[in-house]
Amino acid sequence: MKKSELRREQINKLKEFAETEEKKAEDTVLLEKLMATDLIKESQRIGVTASLPLEVDTSELIARLWDMGKDVYLAKARNDQAHTLDFLRYTYMSKLVKSKFGIEEVADEAAEINNDLDLIIVPGLAFALDSHIRVGFGGGYYDRFLAKHTAKTVALANSKMQFETSIWPVEKTDIPIQTIVTPDKIY
Repeated sequence: MKKSELRREQINKLKEFAETEEKKAEDTVLLEKLMATDLIKESQRIGVTASLPLEVDTSELIARLWDMGKDVYLAKARNDQAHTLDFLRYTYMSKLVKSKFGIEEVADEAAEINNDLDLIIVPGLAFALDSHIRVGFGGGYYDRFLAKHTAKTVALANSKMQFETSIWPVEKTDIPIQTIVTPDKIY
C-alpha cells in the first residue's frame, strides 16, 4: 500500500476513533505507561508536539512533565524549503499559535530553541511494531530531524495506529522509533 493511501485511511480511521470513549481511555493508559518508564525519569529536556484531536492527547503529558520539573520543548515546523523542525521552550506562560498544519506551536520567535534533547515523543499515524517504522503526515520533518540528532525517541500508539508489520513501503530516509508504547505493551 502506498504511504499516501495509508495516510488517508489512517486519518479517516483516527478522526472517527477520536470521538470515542475508547480513545480517551487508551490515551489515559498510554500516558500512565509512559510516565512510569525510565525514559521519562531519566530525561530532563523533553520534546513533544501539541497533539491534534486525532492523535494521542499530549496535553496532560505536558502538564505532568511541568509538575515534575522537566523542561518541555514544543516542536515547530520551520517555513523553509528544507522542511526543518526546531523545538522551542514551552512553559505555562508561553503563548501558542496554530501553524499552517493546524498544530499549536510556541508563538514567541525569541523563545529558546533546544534541539539537543534527552527524549522526543514522536507523533505518527501508523507504527509497525516489528520494525518501529512510522508513517507521519508526510512532510518528513521528524525523519530529517532524527537523522541529525541523537535524542532517545518514543511514540504513543493507540490500538488504531498499530500494525504488526509495515504494510507500506519503507524508505531509507525513514528513521525507526526506539520505543513504542501501546495500551497493551511497550515495544
